[in-house]
Amino acid sequence: MKRFFQFILVVAVLGGIAYALKQLLAPADSGSAARSGVLPTQPIKSLDEAPLGGKISEELLKILVCPEDKGPLELVDDGKFLLNPRNGYKYPIRNGIPVMLIEEGKKYRDSSFAVAANGGVVS
Repeated sequence: MKRFFQFILVVAVLGGIAYALKQLLAPADSGSAARSGVLPTQPIKSLDEAPLGGKISEELLKILVCPEDKGPLELVDDGKFLLNPRNGYKYPIRNGIPVMLIEEGKKYRDSSFAVAANGGVVS
């Protein structure tokens, strides 16, 4: 019985080595580059280059707040931006990921939505 378990162990180890060698020696164009630890041939796009929009869950929308004034946000422009109606900052949504940086909100600011505390438009 002991010899049987030793045989099984040897077969398992040899199988693992064979699998690892197969993964390492596979051609790069077969899609195995990501699994073998080799860097991709195409550069990865930054989040700034990602298309606007994407699906965001309702649970996430309920808890997202403006990073500057911690107030609630509204989904606008067909789900491409989260708007803070108090200061007009619009935070882009890229590939379904809200980019919640104050600099991004200022970059896409829409002053027509910004309303001051007294009801006037903020300039």
